[in-house]
Amino acid sequence: MLGIRKVTKKYYKGAMEFTALDNVSLEIRKGDYIVISGPSGAGKSTLLYIAGGMIRPDSGEVLYNGGNIYNLAAKEKNEYRKKHVGFVFQQFHLMPFLTVKENIMLACYEKSLCAKIDTLMEQCSLTGLRDKYPSELSVGEKQRTAFLRAIITEPEILLADEPTGNLDPANSEILMSLMNDFNKKGGTILLVSHSPEASKYAQKKISLINGKIVINH
Repeated sequence: MLGIRKVTKKYYKGAMEFTALDNVSLEIRKGDYIVISGPSGAGKSTLLYIAGGMIRPDSGEVLYNGGNIYNLAAKEKNEYRKKHVGFVFQQFHLMPFLTVKENIMLACYEKSLCAKIDTLMEQCSLTGLRDKYPSELSVGEKQRTAFLRAIITEPEILLADEPTGNLDPANSEILMSLMNDFNKKGGTILLVSHSPEASKYAQKKISLINGKIVINH
């Protein structure tokens, strides 16, 4: 489904060079639930963003159904991100002037995709908050809103970067349960997390250190 092949990515600050990913390869199959762990600066988020078509690698390929997404024209790459990938971040990136329902609807590139929004909001205990603004929500409610925005389009792949980083244990468990439901319905998850609790549903776990995969099990 998604193949990361010999990917290297370096960053530069003045004369200083930092290798975020060093010849990394990873196969992600449909229905996988993979957790990426490792120390800060190990390259975890860079790997996630490269998989999502957000950061171009210096070398290597990211193959989606056999084609390198970084060989696509800009419009086609945007289509890949819009239609096939959902993103959940530690920072929620909600629009402050839109309600909960409006924030979720932002992702609906076709009107029909929002037909199930009320059902999904009920499943996430957001129905009574549909007309509230982000400033009126708790941290957990903001993250559940961001999660629904990520899956409302029924993406094949969910990329999550420390989604429980700002949540207390109770709200972390709620979010991880929702993500597990997404996976059980056939969705594929690539999750970056430091939390052992966040990985308990995962089928595969990998560790990144200094830009290299050192554990894969």
